[in-house]
Amino acid sequence: MPERDTDHLFKRTLAYLGFKGEPDEAQIKMVEDAIKEARRYARPQFVYRFIKLIKEEDGSYSADAPLCISYGALQKMFTKGQSDNLCILVSTLGSATDSRIARLGETDQSRMVLVDAASNALIEEETNAFQKRLALKDETFRFAPGYGDVPLSMQREIFDLMPEIGKIGIKLDESNFMHPMKSMTGIIGFKG
Repeated sequence: MPERDTDHLFKRTLAYLGFKGEPDEAQIKMVEDAIKEARRYARPQFVYRFIKLIKEEDGSYSADAPLCISYGALQKMFTKGQSDNLCILVSTLGSATDSRIARLGETDQSRMVLVDAASNALIEEETNAFQKRLALKDETFRFAPGYGDVPLSMQREIFDLMPEIGKIGIKLDESNFMHPMKSMTGIIGFKG
């Protein structure tokens, strides 16, 4: 397997592909080429907002903003991290990535699967790198709406709270999915 700066991205791409075992040379080349293609079309952009957390008398947390964070998974995360702030981080690779994957779907489905997996890995890697640059103190993991007991509909609240998301080209559809598809929303607790 490759041992260079793209090693983590390579391994994450294999995980998105559901690959088990050790790839052979041909498979390594296919994945590396897909990563290069994903990078070529990606135009990563980010927006974020810090919000003060309020600890209520009953020990639960609320946000100092019009945002419902009463879900058990978020409450547990903030409690475990002893967080007093949260960060909402939204990222995208941009529409060119989605367009490229769609075109490959019409012409080369095998390559589409590879580039799609590499793009999924890339949005995570880019978001992780940007999050590190924020230098949040005692940060929790990044929690996304749509997991655990946190409904995907929380996306709508976040978009209403952060109109700047539209400035990086992300739209929300009626089902609360983001477009471009290679976009992420994360909620992070931290000490401020």
